[in-house]
Amino acid sequence: MDNLDEKYKSKNPFTVPDRYFDTLGDRVMDRIKDEEGETRKTSLFQTLNPYLGLAGLFVFVMIVVRLLIPNLADENRTRLKNGEQANLAAQTENENIFDSDFNPSREEIIEYLSQEADPIEFLYAERR
Repeated sequence: MDNLDEKYKSKNPFTVPDRYFDTLGDRVMDRIKDEEGETRKTSLFQTLNPYLGLAGLFVFVMIVVRLLIPNLADENRTRLKNGEQANLAAQTENENIFDSDFNPSREEIIEYLSQEADPIEFLYAERR
């Protein structure tokens, strides 16, 4: 084993043909020119494939949403069928909320605010 190390230690085991690097640049440039001439044609399907995939994904999501949440659309339809909104609109047409005679007393206002409002809001309102 030592004999092999001494034999090949000083000698490079790889060789290159004579004058190989003299013409290497020309050969590389010739190959580049040949490859530039070849244009790759893409079909219409390859061009539209990402867009078709996105459209298919969108349709899939819409179908899943429709199947998993059917009650949401049904509730809105039943409300319209029952006519609750139409009745409410008819009632508000006859009454104008600004013409009402609602005049609460001071005690009613204080009682309402003490039940509904936050005490911090009172402190903030007093400092204004």
